[in-house]
Amino acid sequence: MNATPPATSAPLAVVTGASGALGAAIHTRLTRAGWQVVATYRTRPPARDQRQDGTSWVRFDAAEDASTTALRQAVDACPGRLHAVFACVGAPSTKQAVADTGVSEFDAVHQANVVSFVRTWHAVAARARRDGASVLATGSDAGQAARAHNGPYTAAKAALASLVITLAKEELQHGVRVNLLAPSLIDSPLARHVMALKGVTDPDAYYTQLPWGRPLALDEVAATCIELATAAHWSYATGQIYPLAAAL
Repeated sequence: MNATPPATSAPLAVVTGASGALGAAIHTRLTRAGWQVVATYRTRPPARDQRQDGTSWVRFDAAEDASTTALRQAVDACPGRLHAVFACVGAPSTKQAVADTGVSEFDAVHQANVVSFVRTWHAVAARARRDGASVLATGSDAGQAARAHNGPYTAAKAALASLVITLAKEELQHGVRVNLLAPSLIDSPLARHVMALKGVTDPDAYYTQLPWGRPLALDEVAATCIELATAAHWSYATGQIYPLAAAL
């Protein structure tokens, strides 16, 4: 998938969480293909070279009302049609048992993974409805797998999946598609951090135990996200949860 823009005029996409590994991979593919992008970060401002590719960068925090306003204003300032919204904001848990996990962690993980999606939609809803945009949230297979010692993250990703289906039903009348991609383990710095929390000391050895003997690559997940959100042959799909994992 080469992320060819679906129109001759410069298409517009929103990528929240573009400073994270997957969001950055999606952002890179889009900008290289000539898209306009409104991209968000929370704590890590983009590097200087990233500010020179035509991207409009916005600080976005799921805990702040001002973030919704700032994102809406940035999107409204861009010309052209809003084709796609990629919601990539998320945060892991500390991999403790529910009995040992504070309520504040449940709140924080829910806010990062679910409330951020709500704020994103509040910011882009009017433009997305006007332009008939496609919305793709990035979830995780953890939302269905419900593994032990991952309560806050599992609960948040399950809630995000339910929210995506609800939003798809509400926005069908406006021509907006809303779907979710739920990948398994992606090879990224965050994944290695999470494995460390789980007590994994040799990530490469851990990877050999996975189906196909490897994790997902960032670029293949980014390519899948872009195709699901923008390719014409997916234009019928809405309210769907797409797993990206080996069914073993």
